[in-house]
Amino acid sequence: MARFQPKLVSAITLFEIYKLSLEREGKDTAETRTARIRKEFEVAPVSDSIAIRGAQLKHAAKVHNSEDIPMADSLIAATSVLNKAICITDSPHFENIPQVKCKWI
Repeated sequence: MARFQPKLVSAITLFEIYKLSLEREGKDTAETRTARIRKEFEVAPVSDSIAIRGAQLKHAAKVHNSEDIPMADSLIAATSVLNKAICITDSPHFENIPQVKCKWI
């Protein structure tokens, strides 16, 4: 029997979705949207390992590509890398982090 890893969502992604939904569509939509995500995904908190790896990825992108990746994207990338998970994204910032395996939406 095949064993599947749980679907993860970074706590930072949850923050970004709530913030954007709140700004664009209001509190009720933000609450509904994030509640549905929390029901379907395991929320990965920002640990000390994720914080440090995120800083390393951010620094490497700046040194190698002259790209200043936002802190949130660096932390989401680190969550993906450390959990060996595919990052589902539409953000072009992830193109500058070769360690992240992405599926583009």
